[in-house]
Amino acid sequence: MRVFQKISNKDESSISFTEFVKSLYLGILGREVDNSGLNVYVNALQKNIPLADVIRAILNSEEFKSNQSVQYNQSTTLINTISLPDLTELFPNKYLRKDAESSVFEVVSDDDYTFMESLIIKNRYYDSFGVWAPVIDLDKRVTAAIVQGLSAQSCLELGCFTGQVLSLLAEQGIDVCGVEISHLAFLLAYPNIHNQIRFGSLLELTFDKCFDVFLGMDILEHVNPLDLDKYIIRIAQLVNTNGFIYINSPMFGEDDIFGTVFEAYLPEWQHAGENNYWRHMHCDSKGWPMHGHLIWGSPKWWESMFLKHGLVRERKIEKAIHAKLNPFFDKYAPARKSLFVLRHASFNPNVEKTCRNLDTAISLALNNV
Repeated sequence: MRVFQKISNKDESSISFTEFVKSLYLGILGREVDNSGLNVYVNALQKNIPLADVIRAILNSEEFKSNQSVQYNQSTTLINTISLPDLTELFPNKYLRKDAESSVFEVVSDDDYTFMESLIIKNRYYDSFGVWAPVIDLDKRVTAAIVQGLSAQSCLELGCFTGQVLSLLAEQGIDVCGVEISHLAFLLAYPNIHNQIRFGSLLELTFDKCFDVFLGMDILEHVNPLDLDKYIIRIAQLVNTNGFIYINSPMFGEDDIFGTVFEAYLPEWQHAGENNYWRHMHCDSKGWPMHGHLIWGSPKWWESMFLKHGLVRERKIEKAIHAKLNPFFDKYAPARKSLFVLRHASFNPNVEKTCRNLDTAISLALNNV
């Protein structure tokens, strides 16, 4: 866990010790702070106890271990596994079938998407290190290198979690901003970009500028498909006219650039075809969508969604990324292959220069491990 910078009541850009402790209790323990806990931790902060020690104390408390089933791996990295209810028992009529390892949620009406989305939010599905990892690994370094290679002076990342990629970009002097809905992400954010993370929905937040690169890694598939048009419109608004959108999402079926990363393995998907998103969600044995995915669709459908809002794929740049990274993808992160580099239809980038920049930036990331 990174050591947090100290906060001070004299610093107008920071929150008070009291508000910080209240946020810790809500984000980690899921409840309002009691007077005893408030006094203990505010007093500790006033005595210049590092924030990391305060957070670690709460994470090591018996209450947290009991409620959240905390386990530690051999490197002492915290893994928070939130106990989720069995939806197949609570709502058996919503599942087409179920076995010991998985189930299939059938979307009969659009309201079923909103229903599942509400359950994910209510049960704090994303406040778990079992879903997201807070460390800076080679994957994060490669992602940051791609953003740099796209000549970004500024970057907006949706679903940034603790800001691993943003932290790397900020170290290179890039102006960064992140959007996140996880309480734990806010509490454990990297110190150098903590104040650059915004909490809430991309559809509701306001920004005073546009960005050179929009970054969305394994994130858009988590939004309600009924809202995807709104998200794409908002993304287009937030990207400069000469900027890029770099996304990675699970896409099922064949693509002319990255091939087939995932087969369309459910028979219901095969029957429905490629022209729309699929209304059968692959879920775990408790009925929760695998990895929290609400959108399941083919590369052809994903591309059509961006195209109808004036965002087109820059296939030559995508090919350059794959040519450089295919050994890395194959060995470390095969799911990253299903990527798009998108731009406004009116933008005519210098593709050759961009590909050279990408080659240089990615080489540095791969060689400096």
